[in-house]
Amino acid sequence: MLAAFRIAAWLITAVVVLGVVAGATSYWLFAREIAGDLTRLTTAAQAPAKVVTEAMLAPLPAPARRYFRFAGVVGEPIPRIVRLTQKGRIRGSVKDNWMAFEADETYSTSPPGLVWRAWFPAKAMPVALGRDEYLEGKGSILMKILATVPLADERGSELAAAGLMRYLNETMWFPAALLGANVTIAPIDDGSFQVSLTDRGETAKAVLFVDVEGRLTNFRAQRYSAATRRLETWETPVSGYRKIDGLNLPTTGFAVWKLASGDLDYIELEVTGIDHE
Repeated sequence: MLAAFRIAAWLITAVVVLGVVAGATSYWLFAREIAGDLTRLTTAAQAPAKVVTEAMLAPLPAPARRYFRFAGVVGEPIPRIVRLTQKGRIRGSVKDNWMAFEADETYSTSPPGLVWRAWFPAKAMPVALGRDEYLEGKGSILMKILATVPLADERGSELAAAGLMRYLNETMWFPAALLGANVTIAPIDDGSFQVSLTDRGETAKAVLFVDVEGRLTNFRAQRYSAATRRLETWETPVSGYRKIDGLNLPTTGFAVWKLASGDLDYIELEVTGIDHE
């Protein structure tokens, strides 16, 4: 009997060890895949080699001029690579519980691209690992529990358009990129302006709302929703600003889908650091 218990204990221990090893291997493989995407992004990045001047702002609508001046981009170069860290919480629907996360994100401004890497609930104790990217003109979302069981796996032409729209939205953290040759800015009224960004034949258009001082207060666009499988109105209100890396930038806010069934605010985040290269 004692021998049988010893054998059973050994088998249980072996199964646990094998499970831990398999989980660690899956996590390492997924993390290595994301690291490879980051390398592709940064290797392809080109230096815009352009410093923002007042002359570049002169032909723009008044709210756009206020926006860029408040951000403090005049006299600054358009960055080649931008890296940021953030934390927040996210959910899939109004019925779901919020889930905490920590993330880092890397952007290329020429060509436009991003790789978002997130740990749920935190980097130090990841239960799930996720990646959202717009890379080489393609968009995809992949999130896995223990880096093994897929929570989300989305890709395709709609995700490419959605990824480019996300990139356009997140230029709020490197606004000088909106003064590149692939961007058109058009007037709307004294409190908003339209921005159009083109990459590889795809164009993302959005309305940026600014206050009298030039702070970005909201971003509105039609964006593809993986949940409803169609274009929906998407907004990202800004709730806080501070100076980071020499610029006045949004640091807190949330994103909301304006659905027929009602508003779905699905992510709240705080930017904890930004570095412009």
